Amino acid sequence: MSFRHSFSLTFLALAAVAGRAQTVPPAPPADPLHLDDLVVTASPLARGADEISAPTHVLAGDALARRQQGTLGETLAGLPGVDSTYFGPGASRPVIRGLGGDRIRVLTGGVGTLDASVVSPDHAVSLDPLLIDRVEVVRGPAALLYGGGAIGGVVNVIDGRIPEALPAGPVTGRLEVRGDTAADERTTAGVLTGAAGQFAWRLDGFRRLTGDIDIPGFAETAALRAEHELEEAEHAGEEHEEEAPAFGTLPNTATETNGAAFGLSYIGGRGHLGFSYSGLDSLYGVPGHEHHEEEPAAGEAEDEDAGHDEHGGVRIDLRQRRGDVHGEWLAPVGLLRAARFQLGVADYEHTELEGDEIGTRFTNQAHEGRLELLHEKVGDFEGALGWQFARSDFAAAGAEAFMPPSVTRQQAVFLYEERGRGDWTAQFGARVEWQKITPAAVSGLPARRHTGETFTAGLIWRVSEAGSLALSASANERAPNAQELYADGPHAGTGAYELGDPTLGTEQSRGLDLSYRHRRGAVTGELSVFLNRFDGYIYEAATGAEEDGLPVYAFVQRDAELYGAEAELVFHLHETKETVADVRVMADSVRATNTSDDTPLPRTTPVRLGLGFDWQHGPWSVSADWRHVVKADRLAPGETASPAYDMVGIGTAWRFTAGRTHGELFVQGRNLLDETARVHASFLKDLAPLPGRNFTAGVRFSF
Repeated sequence: MSFRHSFSLTFLALAAVAGRAQTVPPAPPADPLHLDDLVVTASPLARGADEISAPTHVLAGDALARRQQGTLGETLAGLPGVDSTYFGPGASRPVIRGLGGDRIRVLTGGVGTLDASVVSPDHAVSLDPLLIDRVEVVRGPAALLYGGGAIGGVVNVIDGRIPEALPAGPVTGRLEVRGDTAADERTTAGVLTGAAGQFAWRLDGFRRLTGDIDIPGFAETAALRAEHELEEAEHAGEEHEEEAPAFGTLPNTATETNGAAFGLSYIGGRGHLGFSYSGLDSLYGVPGHEHHEEEPAAGEAEDEDAGHDEHGGVRIDLRQRRGDVHGEWLAPVGLLRAARFQLGVADYEHTELEGDEIGTRFTNQAHEGRLELLHEKVGDFEGALGWQFARSDFAAAGAEAFMPPSVTRQQAVFLYEERGRGDWTAQFGARVEWQKITPAAVSGLPARRHTGETFTAGLIWRVSEAGSLALSASANERAPNAQELYADGPHAGTGAYELGDPTLGTEQSRGLDLSYRHRRGAVTGELSVFLNRFDGYIYEAATGAEEDGLPVYAFVQRDAELYGAEAELVFHLHETKETVADVRVMADSVRATNTSDDTPLPRTTPVRLGLGFDWQHGPWSVSADWRHVVKADRLAPGETASPAYDMVGIGTAWRFTAGRTHGELFVQGRNLLDETARVHASFLKDLAPLPGRNFTAGVRFSF
């Protein structure tokens, strides 16, 4: 029986079990200062969100649970300044203020994901949003701590796989089961934690199965369908298979993903030392250039797993095994106040399957580590000295290997200092980073060395107990990566012929960010404006040429300017011990221009507006959201416009207890207007719209 057929029965069964449970009111509503209670890692001193000059957004608890989807990009899309590279339900990476790829660092516990997601948007980020505890998003340059790859921002995923404190009881845990209607999703995820003396452990795992997603109309735009009709007319009379355009379902979007991890830590009075080992396997389709399979004839059974192997498009078979070590020493010695060390080592590979044939195989043997030494106050100054190192042995093999094997080595040192006096806090730092990329000798390509320097300064003025003004400025340099330097070949995943340039130099940028934050009273929120100017901005530009029947995209270096604004306000309409009612307002805009020839940069997020409502009373909660994305018609050469669309969603949840177990039944509806929505930041926007009307339901337990 398909999930659609069992959906209502499963939900009713869960409701019947919960109906015998005792309802329990939630904890008293949190103070509007909830963001200040969360520690962020945008600073080595682990400050609160309002104590950092760069705009920082923290997602945790109920806010994270409401947004969780199958990929990190879609989970975060819709936050102020954050979009996604949407490449179907299997792969999606965050875009921050119009910047993506190797300008956004995605971290897990402060260390890179050590996969291939920066190489191409069809490569998935090797983590699952259902198992994370918190996400910290730094909008704007964060290259001081994390290198040139964070020139546009940082997304730090806190998964808790290495315990840093003893759990509340001998054994605690949580379990979630969910499913949806648009993709027949069936997902189970669970976490167990425990302690034995001074040792804490954690075990987690998940499994997600989905079919091809439902879409409101045609997968391809009207312009593309017209092109196909013209091609069919030109081949009239010839023997060839005519294919109907995909309608109602986006073929080749089924996914099958599994993961598990084990972590163990020793927790002492002077710190902790722990490790974790994790594995992730994912098989997912890459949509685009696909056509809908014929509906089964009357009386024929529909194969629930057909979405996994009956479409002839590109699928990606991904595997990663990873080990992490994390230690913290909190016993002061002289000027040394504390020390932290992190190391991640990963064995990553994925294979691009073209129908039943193996296309290209990507591998990445990588490690990354960092050491931070925090010093005691010297006068009014406190700060940290850090060292970061990384190595990536990346290779692509196969008929369509579009870049040669290469080894990338990086070393960096940084210094961060902070001075507080009265209502003023000054933050500043410097970083020097060295990178060497050595391609395989058989390629005949030269090795490249680059040195990048970063300088940052920030100032926070606490205007009142409720509000603060923050200004940050930075000068950053980013070295080109191996793909930008050496790519030369067809890439089946993106459907493009990619062409690098071995002569590319360091990308330089200067950024300014001004924010006002208000955290108390009837209205709370943040307003920000920003400006980034680039010398030698590196991006993929359409050349208009074709190679091997594919459009050629070449990496070029031009001057560029990006500026914009973001706003997020919460109107606290009603707040008592039992009831909370809030209205949320969001808006963001970014304008990106190639100043070398005064043309727009490609795939820039259009203006977005949002309105939300949150209500909570006793064990019940309701949330509703509306997001309007305006038409994207400020286009780079060769780009097509993306129509405006509205996304409407609503969700409700009911909490209960059964003995020592706390539970929550939830139902969410997304894209309730069933609109065809195309993400302008995606390479596949003309081929793969977002899912249509979708209902998700499930249950969460914690004990």
